Amino acid sequence: MIKIKLLITTGLLILLIPVLDKGIRPSPNTVLNQKNITSKVSNEISQIIKTVEATNQQVERSQTQLSKEENNQTKPAGYCLNVPILMYHHIQPQSTAIEKWQTNFTVDNGTFDNQMAYLASSGYTTVSLDQLALALTNHQALPPKSIVLTFDDGYEDIYTYAYPTIKKYQLKTNLMIPTGLMENIDYLTWSQLKEMSSSGLVSAYNHTWSHANLASVSQTKMESEVQTAQRQLTDNLGTSPKILAYPYGQISQNITNYLSQNGFLAAVSTIGGQIQCNSFIMTLHRTRIGNSPLSSYGI
Repeated sequence: MIKIKLLITTGLLILLIPVLDKGIRPSPNTVLNQKNITSKVSNEISQIIKTVEATNQQVERSQTQLSKEENNQTKPAGYCLNVPILMYHHIQPQSTAIEKWQTNFTVDNGTFDNQMAYLASSGYTTVSLDQLALALTNHQALPPKSIVLTFDDGYEDIYTYAYPTIKKYQLKTNLMIPTGLMENIDYLTWSQLKEMSSSGLVSAYNHTWSHANLASVSQTKMESEVQTAQRQLTDNLGTSPKILAYPYGQISQNITNYLSQNGFLAAVSTIGGQIQCNSFIMTLHRTRIGNSPLSSYGI
C-alpha cells in the first residue's frame, strides 16, 4: 500500500512523494518508481536554485543600465551621505563556484579576505544598515569613511567562508535573508544565523519569504511575502528588522508605499551608486563587488 507524503521545498514548489507503509514489502517496480521520483525531486530543486541565480544575473544587467541612465539625468537631493553599500552573494573557492555554476555571483574566499583586510587597514568603519538609515532620517553624520557590507540570499557559504573573515577583522555585516529558503541545501540554517547574530557583528534583514519578484505579484502576495519573512525573523532571532532588500532588485511604487506605511526605515536596491540620500531611502544604492581589488570600485 502506498501513502502520499506532502513535501514543500523552498516555499516555491509543492511535490507529492509516495511513502511505503511500514511492514509492507515493496515490489521491485515500486522501489524503482520511488528512486525515479526522488531523482526527479532533486533535479527540480536544483533547477529552482539555478533559476534564482540566472534571474539575478539578468535583472542586475538591466539595473546597471538603469543606474547609468539615472546618474546622467538626476542629481542627489535632500540630506545625503557618501557611504558605499557593498553587495555580495556567494563567498567560496572559485573551484567550488565552477562546480556549482555560481561563478557570476561568487567572490573567491581568498580574494574576500584581501578585500576585508584592505578595509581594515585603510581606516574604513563598517556600519549597519540601521545606522545608515537612522543617520539619513535624522540628518546625522556617520564616522569618516563609513561603509556597509551586505550579503544577499542567505547562502551557507557566508557562514563557512565569510564569517571567519568578518570575525577576524571585526566588521559589521548585514545579511539579507529570504526566510523560506533557510534550511535548504546550500542555504543557511537558523542555528548558523543565530550564532552569527549573537556575535554582535551580524544583522539579519528582510529579503522576503520565497525570494519573490515583488513587482510582478499581487498586492496580497507582496504583503504576505514581507510579513511572513518579518514574522520568521522575529520568531527565530528575536529581532524585528525594518529594512528590506528587493529580490532581483525589482521595485514598484506599490512596494515602496507599503514599506513606508508599515514602519520600514529603508530598503536597498541593486541600483549602482555610493551616495545615499533620504530622498531615495527606499531605494538605497549599492555597488556589486566581484573579484577585483576594492580600489577598482572607487573604495
